[in-house]
Amino acid sequence: MEKAELLYNAYKRKEAIDPFDVNKKEATDIFLKFSSLLVSDEGLGGYKISLVRKEHLERFGGDQPMYGVLTKSMITTKKEVTLSFPKNFAELEVVILAKGCNPVNIPECIKGTFIGVELPSTRFNTWNLNANQLLADDSAAGSLFVGHEVELPLKASMYLNGKKIGEDSPEFLLGGPIEMLKWLTERIGVVNGYVSSGVFVGPVEVKKGDEITVECCGKETHISLK
Repeated sequence: MEKAELLYNAYKRKEAIDPFDVNKKEATDIFLKFSSLLVSDEGLGGYKISLVRKEHLERFGGDQPMYGVLTKSMITTKKEVTLSFPKNFAELEVVILAKGCNPVNIPECIKGTFIGVELPSTRFNTWNLNANQLLADDSAAGSLFVGHEVELPLKASMYLNGKKIGEDSPEFLLGGPIEMLKWLTERIGVVNGYVSSGVFVGPVEVKKGDEITVECCGKETHISLK
């Protein structure tokens, strides 16, 4: 069975599989096929951008940021989010709603900016992965909670079961969320949908039953993981 089909079958069955070795070219090919199968089933909801800070690149042995595809089914505004796979992270992100964004019409193409929590979920049975394995697995696209609208710049905090994970602002190697959106358009052309622009608090491992609290811009949001 092809590796893209292994990942797709794991996604459909909500199962975890052993990691497989891939080089950069093979990982890209697998990602394109795997993500196209997901979009064919569930529709295109947007994109996620990963490895946006030096520590994230070092953790997974990457040399540049990368992106994954989010389906419509992965994106929610409901404050109860279902975790479908064994291995999950929680990440505080700024989410941009893009409508026909390309490298020359930003920021006019932006239709909303939100605080969000991305919940990456790998189809593999471990987070002991390298950047190529993550890429093949659609950058571990899992779920994206889209919260209230915000204005940039901002500072926000995330808590897990009452314990503070961190407080920070969305500043990355290539700039802020707007610069990350532009980076994405330079790679895929026209961008539509919700764009999770990069983690700035986290990642932290989470499981079913956990409670996440986000404090941003004078508001508090509580998310339950089911």
